[in-house]
Amino acid sequence: MPLRLTPLEYILARLNVLPVPLFDELLATGIAHVLVTACDLGVFDTLGRREMTLSDLASELQCHPQGLELLLRLLVSAGYLRQRRERYRNSHMARRWLLHDSPTNIAPYVIHSPDIAALWEHLPRLVRTNQQMMRMPYEEDTSSPETQRLLARHYAGLASLALALGDEIIHRVRLPAGAQYLLDVGGSHAGFSALFCRHYSHLHATVLDLQPGIEAGQRTAAQLHLEERISFIGSDIVRDDFPTLLATDYDVALYFHIAHLLPADVNQAVLAKVVRALRPGGQLIFLDQVTDQTHGSHLSSLMVQFMALTVRTIGGTCYPFPTVKKWLEKLGMTRVRAHRLLTPGASLITAVKR
Repeated sequence: MPLRLTPLEYILARLNVLPVPLFDELLATGIAHVLVTACDLGVFDTLGRREMTLSDLASELQCHPQGLELLLRLLVSAGYLRQRRERYRNSHMARRWLLHDSPTNIAPYVIHSPDIAALWEHLPRLVRTNQQMMRMPYEEDTSSPETQRLLARHYAGLASLALALGDEIIHRVRLPAGAQYLLDVGGSHAGFSALFCRHYSHLHATVLDLQPGIEAGQRTAAQLHLEERISFIGSDIVRDDFPTLLATDYDVALYFHIAHLLPADVNQAVLAKVVRALRPGGQLIFLDQVTDQTHGSHLSSLMVQFMALTVRTIGGTCYPFPTVKKWLEKLGMTRVRAHRLLTPGASLITAVKR
């Protein structure tokens, strides 16, 4: 967490003695910028090789020692680094979440986070008008070098989150017996497909997405040596009748983090195509921010409502479980069930085709 409070500070904050809005605005925002800067510079990966003094680290990173020291001191205070006898090392938190060779590395998403923060510049106008302020980067001219850089950060960040946090999803659901074919609708980076394929040795995944997403997914498949078990089909899942592009009926389909990007009627139309692609008895797995599934968790509620406000700037909406359930049952799906995840901010829904 960006703010590490002592027990006394926590009590004073709860009693409304400390000026919490000041911390939310100044400190949390500042620490976020510091963390992005540290990831961009390679601070954590460099310290992942060995403990280092300020002068050695400054030389390695090609930074001014005094400027770097200011950054390092703040990272120590925020809990990302430890300092002892003039030497710096990564904290347990940094070693788990911010190192390139960690299986739970989310540094690419940290680096992508300023692109998300840029959406918040539109919030005052959004609140006044409730109108879409901008489009997603893959809806823009993808030949532009700046758009390509933006998309590279976008997909790398999403892939890192999927690979770091997705194991809970894999273990929470049980695929149909003998399942062989998985369809990942709008799966772009292929992180979730990769996790399912690693867990189920006989599974083959097909990822449907636009070309920039497919290129990101191919990088993920190559990185995890799954090129022969993950295939890709270029398709606009909203405009194309993609079931006609598929060579088989699927045992399971993923609809992960798509719903919040689309209006309700478009979600229903896309889900109808997903259901058509499933064999009878096939399973649909839905993952998204579901507004009424926060289970009393303040952190989960904060993340879900924050996402709901953010995606509205690009014309998106976060939906409650009854809405999703109605969509699926109307399409002939049964056993529609919501699953609580330990990781806050997203909910898992499963359903079976009659």
